[in-house]
Amino acid sequence: MATRIDVPQLGLTMETGTILQWVKAEGDTVEKGQPVVVIQTDKVEYEVEAPVTGTLLKIAAKEGTELPVGSLMAIIGAPGEDVSGLLGARPPAAGPAEAPSQLADSAVGGRVSGASRSGSSQLTNQPVDQSTPQAPVRAPGERVKASPVAKKLAEERGIDISTLTGTGPEGRIVREDVERAIAQKSREPRAESREGKTATPEIIPLSGIRKVIFDRMGQSWREAARVTMFADADMTELVRLRQAKAADWERRFGIKPSYSDLIHLAVARALREEPRINCRLDGQAVRIRREVNLSFAVDLGEGLVAVVIKGADKKPLGDLAKAARDLAERARANKLSQDDMADGTFTVTNLGGLGVESFTPIINQPQAGILGIGKILEKPVVIAGGIHVRSMMTLSLVFDHRLLDGAPAAKFLAKVKALLEDPAWIG
Repeated sequence: MATRIDVPQLGLTMETGTILQWVKAEGDTVEKGQPVVVIQTDKVEYEVEAPVTGTLLKIAAKEGTELPVGSLMAIIGAPGEDVSGLLGARPPAAGPAEAPSQLADSAVGGRVSGASRSGSSQLTNQPVDQSTPQAPVRAPGERVKASPVAKKLAEERGIDISTLTGTGPEGRIVREDVERAIAQKSREPRAESREGKTATPEIIPLSGIRKVIFDRMGQSWREAARVTMFADADMTELVRLRQAKAADWERRFGIKPSYSDLIHLAVARALREEPRINCRLDGQAVRIRREVNLSFAVDLGEGLVAVVIKGADKKPLGDLAKAARDLAERARANKLSQDDMADGTFTVTNLGGLGVESFTPIINQPQAGILGIGKILEKPVVIAGGIHVRSMMTLSLVFDHRLLDGAPAAKFLAKVKALLEDPAWIG
């Protein structure tokens, strides 16, 4: 009996998927669990595996086609089987995808093979091991085991995939292995022409994940009625608090909270106390969200991925820091689920680690606002008629004036500033 392969729903908010690459061709024999097609949502690339063993009788959509969840992508069956009855039919409506830990065992199984680099900029402080493993020794003609995403990325970036050592199951080369090789290649001296000039700059294709970033950021810039407010927060007391409590926090929590964690804690509390900015555009209405789902960005080298701490306002410092660290580590390991990046209500983006003092980030639509965090710098400040050296940090709040007015936005910014400047409330 012929079996459909439909666009799976990988998260609560997923509506469409784009076919990136067909791993198998019509007429190919496929085994249950083998990758058949790579699809892309707005956040992840995903290998959809064959639900049954058989022949790939029909490919119903070309590469590059965007399809709604549940749409037919292909049909597997016995050679010569009549599949005309399935081409126009739609399966019964399905609920949300299973939990990430269950995805590999689902009827339309697959693996998350890459995360998007969309969202606004924030560098995490986690070190990334970009060393390249020693090249493997393979017998002549031996097939290189690699995921389709890894093969595609290697081809685009000029990497000989046969020289790589795979870290996936059974030595399979995965995207992370190719990205390590790309990072290693970027550190090598550039080739020079006979005239002594550098070689032609690398070309980054405007496709796949980069195309998603291109479209989303452009759409936000064109549509949102952006207003930016700036405020300088005196971080002196927060710096002292962290220095005094770092060892105790590490003993209690098993993790040393970073300045980003402390800022996230203050922003989450401010969103709870000044909820008007915690809203989104919902059709022709503005929906104020009761839950505080804090988005922040993780830098992956060539791009970013925005991850979400659900219920951030209800988490104590230790739990908040652990959640952020877990999301960042899984982002770098390409192990995020769609739900890890969905349903954010407000975004924080931090460029202070790169020495940026202030900037105006782009709103992560459909959210109403985004807070930019600058570098903590020692500056002379006038206090009670005297000049004092204080640790100062610039906050840049960008909000969509279509969704809320200046007064509630200003109240939120003032609340964040007050919480950072008087951190006695932090346990």
